[in-house]
Amino acid sequence: MTKLQDDARWSLRPDYSGRPPRVPLPSASHRGRGEGWVRGGGQLSPPRFKRGQALVEFALMFPILFFLLALTIDLFRVDWVTTTVAEAARQGARQAVANADPYDNPFGTAGGACSGTTQVNAANGSGCLFSTGSSLTEASPANCPNPSVGHASICVYPTEQGAAGSYVSCASARSALGRDPAPGDLGARVPEYNSPQYKGCFQIVVTVIFRYNTLVPFLGSATPNFLRIASSTSMVAEY
Repeated sequence: MTKLQDDARWSLRPDYSGRPPRVPLPSASHRGRGEGWVRGGGQLSPPRFKRGQALVEFALMFPILFFLLALTIDLFRVDWVTTTVAEAARQGARQAVANADPYDNPFGTAGGACSGTTQVNAANGSGCLFSTGSSLTEASPANCPNPSVGHASICVYPTEQGAAGSYVSCASARSALGRDPAPGDLGARVPEYNSPQYKGCFQIVVTVIFRYNTLVPFLGSATPNFLRIASSTSMVAEY
């Protein structure tokens, strides 16, 4: 009789003490394969340290998984904000150059409130392009100031007040410059609005800069230029 057969017979002997039968522990070779089982109550159960190991592994992996999830959401939000900023610059330039009706007057101080559905002359507040947290400046795209995180800067160029252009016409301006006139080459906006002489070549540019606020901690300080979203739109004035 082999030792294994003897052990099996020994484990099946009746026990009149009322205690559960004793089950032999696996050999060391089995335990070395990760099959370490313990005796208790006549049934086998996995060791507790494996359940604790799973919790530790989850605690170590959770920050990485959360970082990847937040980064994925940020990428989609950056794409959405980029589209919004480009549309804001286009709408701002359209408002600055238009003179199709009295409500399109691009000058004067803001007054009234935006309804969000109908056109309101020189309005501000909720529902308007120029909203809380934004700053409106007269500056070229290169000199448009950077806003703080979560805010926007809106820049219009050329300036509203100033001298008129020194060229007689668009043709003379193109001849002297050797190119099409850029915003600012033909003077300020009000002189051109009051006495148009550069019809078809007086350009106005609107720049919108937004500093995106990320969901991922420390990403904004690590990549400040990546999260500076800017767009400029130039249009010819319709004065």
